[in-house]
Amino acid sequence: MTFFILAFALSWLVWAVPLLVPVKNTTYLMLIGVIGAFGPALGAIIVSGMLNPEPTGISSLRRWGTFLLLFCLILPLALFWPLLAGTLSDPVFVALCMILAALSAFTISCVLSRYAGVRTLMGSLAVFRVSPVWFAFALFAWPLLMITTGLLDCILSGQPLSSYTAGLLVIQPLSLLVLFLTIFLLGGPLQEEPGWRAFALPRLQFLYNPIVASIILGFMWQLWHVPLYFTGFYPFDATAIAMRFVAFVPGVIVFTWLFNRAGGSLLIAVLYHASLDTSPQVLPAQTPQASLLFDLAMLVLAIIVIITDRMWRKQQPDAEHQSPKNESG
Repeated sequence: MTFFILAFALSWLVWAVPLLVPVKNTTYLMLIGVIGAFGPALGAIIVSGMLNPEPTGISSLRRWGTFLLLFCLILPLALFWPLLAGTLSDPVFVALCMILAALSAFTISCVLSRYAGVRTLMGSLAVFRVSPVWFAFALFAWPLLMITTGLLDCILSGQPLSSYTAGLLVIQPLSLLVLFLTIFLLGGPLQEEPGWRAFALPRLQFLYNPIVASIILGFMWQLWHVPLYFTGFYPFDATAIAMRFVAFVPGVIVFTWLFNRAGGSLLIAVLYHASLDTSPQVLPAQTPQASLLFDLAMLVLAIIVIITDRMWRKQQPDAEHQSPKNESG
C-alpha cells in the first residue's frame, strides 16, 4: 500500500500544477505530464530502498558517473522529441526537458544503486539473458496484432488491401527507431514499469493468482491515469475514462503472462510497454471496426494464455519475495 500511495501522490502532485498555475502552452503540458509519470518508478525505488537498505558496495562515483553519462545521452531526445514543438530559446522548455532527462537517467542508473533493495528492483533492466522469444513478443506482438486486424478490417469491409498497406510503406525505419527510443526512455514505459510490474505485480501475485493480481494492478494503473483528463494532458472524455475501467482486463492479463514467462524481466516489461505506445503512432489509423477486432483478438489471446498457463492457480513465490508479509510496500 505504501508504494501505491507514493506512486499516486508523486504523480498527481506534479499533474496538479496546471490546475494551480494555469498552463496554456501545450508543450509545457506534455512535459509536465511525462515528468509526473515517474511517480510509479520513484515510488518503487524509494520503498525498495527502505525495505532493504543493505549496502551493495557500489561506489557513488560509479553511480553518479553513470547518471551523468546517461543524462548527456538522453537530453537531446528530450529536447528534440518529435511530439513536442518547443524551442531552445525558451528557458522553461529547456528546464523541463532537463528535469525529464535527469529523472530518466536517475531511474536507469539505479541499476547501480548503493542499496540492495533498489538494485534488486532495477537489476533486470540491464539483464539481456532472456529468451529471444520474449524479446520478439515484447517488440512485435502488439504491432503485428494491429496490422492483422487492420488488414482483416479491409477484407470484411470490402476495401482494397492497398488502402491499408500504403500507410505501412511510408514508415521510415530510422524515424521509427528514434521514436521508439524516445518513448522507451521518456514516454511512459521507464517511468511506470519499475513500479507496476517490477515492484507491485510480484507482491500481488504472492497474495493472489495472476488473474486477480492483474485485475487489481490494472485497476490501479487505470485509476492513476484519470487526473490527466482533468489537467489538459488528455482531452476530457467521460466515455474514454469509463472505457479505461472496462477494456483493460485482457491486455493487462497478457502483460502479466509475458512478465512471468520472461522470468520477471523489467527490460521485457519496458520494451513491451514501449511497443504498445509506439505502434498507434506509426501504424495506419484503425477504423472503429478494426479497433473492435483488435480488442476481440486481445481477448482471445488473453483466454489462450490463461488456459495454457493455468493462470487461475497461484504462483509459487520466488526467493526475492518469499516474505512480503514483512514488507510495508
